[in-house]
Amino acid sequence: MEIFELEKFNNWWNTGQVKEELLKSFKRDIYDDIKKYISLRQIILLYGLRRMGKTTLMFQIINELLKNSDSKNIFYFSFDERIFDLKEVLDNYQKLILGKTFDSTKETIYLFFDEIQKVEDWESKIKIYYDLYPKVKFFLSGSASVSLRKKSKESLAGRIFSFLIPPLSFEEFLKMKGKDMDKIKSNMNLWSRDLLPLFYQYMKFGSFPELATIENEDIAKKYLIENVVDRIIYKDLPEEFEIKDLELLKNLVYLLGKNPGMTINYHEIAKNLGKDQRTISNYFEYMEFGLLIKFIFNYRGSPLASYRKSKKVYFTTPNLTFAFNDNLEKVFPFMLENIVLLKTNAKFFYKNGFEVDFVVEKENELIGIEVKSENFKIKQLKNFVKKFGRKAKKCFIVDIEKETKIENFEVIPAWKFLLQSFK
Repeated sequence: MEIFELEKFNNWWNTGQVKEELLKSFKRDIYDDIKKYISLRQIILLYGLRRMGKTTLMFQIINELLKNSDSKNIFYFSFDERIFDLKEVLDNYQKLILGKTFDSTKETIYLFFDEIQKVEDWESKIKIYYDLYPKVKFFLSGSASVSLRKKSKESLAGRIFSFLIPPLSFEEFLKMKGKDMDKIKSNMNLWSRDLLPLFYQYMKFGSFPELATIENEDIAKKYLIENVVDRIIYKDLPEEFEIKDLELLKNLVYLLGKNPGMTINYHEIAKNLGKDQRTISNYFEYMEFGLLIKFIFNYRGSPLASYRKSKKVYFTTPNLTFAFNDNLEKVFPFMLENIVLLKTNAKFFYKNGFEVDFVVEKENELIGIEVKSENFKIKQLKNFVKKFGRKAKKCFIVDIEKETKIENFEVIPAWKFLLQSFK
């Protein structure tokens, strides 16, 4: 391993600070949460969909550490494009840069490893260093993978704190646009005309930090396909799961792109594509592990009963649906549903004689949410309340633009709903 492989990522060894273009001016809301754990011994793991700002968060943390740490004690390395042996990387860092070993240092050494899931048996190797060298603090990140979440919990139990880096919220998007959120929230009714166009932009391509300041839709689509979808199809998932049939994976992703919110029937999909049903099921699981998609289940009162029933599937963000469709008229209602799902993190819908778009379960309370305020939607919510009685207390409707009250149900415009607390 040549020394330039170590130096190319770590300009602060010479300058004392992170390059401005790597820092970005905007900090994600989750940054303050992560900061609370920096001084603790445990490993910090950042994971999430591609292009959500994990690497930027790492550089921002590094910049904070540089205020009170020797620059050579902070080491960043990415395994995204080329995979080195972890021991080789760390041996060379100690020998060529640090000038001492981890067991001889009296100062904390901060190690940042990007796309760590690409290192074979990474969790066992990190565990050894963690247990041997109490002065070493690890920061790990990676595009979502089964190993990041499952293996870290198994092998690094008690040694790690994990943070999911979600798509950009509407509020974060507005902050990146330079909007004063305190001013907006003090009287949101005054801002509908200003925020509605921004809401449409956000729904199409604004949940990715690098697209928040982009206006051109063609550029946004190209970015989403080439930097997110194609990287997941042709690189991340095949590397993680040794997928052989990339054409099938691509076809399934494109199927979802054209049919957002579809009810999954593995048998039917397998028949139409001439593939084995088990293979289709596995590929959907891979996409879920990759945080490309999210399943929601038909609510039946208990998780076990619900998971046995039919399920729907959405992309993690409606921005990906936008990327696959030139004419949004057909898919727009489902993109709106996707936005609501992103906000609420709902796990269920309801369908048994009648249908409700989303069901959120909180302790002994059920929240039924319908998207778009058409007459039959009101009927569905009334049936839901009748079915579940006092348990269904907070049912409401999210519309594109309307704000009113129909019978006992509040109708909330989507842009305003996204700026309200939902806990």
